Amino acid sequence: MKSSCEPCLAYDVDGSAACASCGPREDDRSRALGSALLTFVSVGYLAALAVGYLVFRARPFVGGLAAVVAIALGRALQMYVRPPIVTRRLPAPRAG
Repeated sequence: MKSSCEPCLAYDVDGSAACASCGPREDDRSRALGSALLTFVSVGYLAALAVGYLVFRARPFVGGLAAVVAIALGRALQMYVRPPIVTRRLPAPRAG
């Protein structure tokens, strides 16, 4: 097994080691992807609301129907697009 220095093992990205320069980059990517998923769910809600308004002529159940569509869209996106989990590893205790 290859021995690595502490900066090379500073982050854990989905179960694999990442260096001190790649770890923050993956963390930023993960946060951006999470924000994008939330944005897609919001746009899906607004689109379902607009279509429901046009199709059902502004009946009271349109908001609930749009909410159900947005929840289903969010769950579907969570199954197919998963942001990487990035954690910072604790440094090894120093002997001495």
